[in-house]
Amino acid sequence: MLNLPEVLLFFPAFFIGIYVCWTDMKFMRIPNNACLALLGSFLILGFLIFDLQEYGIRLAQGAVILALGFLVTSLGLVGGGDSKFAAVIAPFIALSHAFQFIFIVAIISFISLALHKLIAVTPVLRQHTEKWASWDPDGMFPFGITLAGSLIVYLFLVNFYS
Repeated sequence: MLNLPEVLLFFPAFFIGIYVCWTDMKFMRIPNNACLALLGSFLILGFLIFDLQEYGIRLAQGAVILALGFLVTSLGLVGGGDSKFAAVIAPFIALSHAFQFIFIVAIISFISLALHKLIAVTPVLRQHTEKWASWDPDGMFPFGITLAGSLIVYLFLVNFYS
């Protein structure tokens, strides 16, 4: 059943998520303007969609993920862009769906890593993207692809499938 008010969250997440995927693949960076745009869309739409308790819980989720992100970034486990983007997408996820979202992240991680490696060894695709920073063999995997893809899939399933 379509949840009309919450479907409004899908549209900014979709377009900003596509932009994040592209910038993370090409430059290995998740721009602050993308994070701020996604956060701003939640702050405005979330306030209109959710009651104050749910809105507060979702904002608190983002704060917790931001704090954890600082920790894992300082340990060198993930990039700063991935941490800040994870904190920004956290309010879009209902707390009751946290485990389902983690499962989606696991599946999308496998798919995005496999596609990234497949593109890297496909000459026709690689020649169009040869200067992209994500092809550096010593670099990290652009996890923003996984995070953005997971958010898009989650919101699609919640709004159009459940």
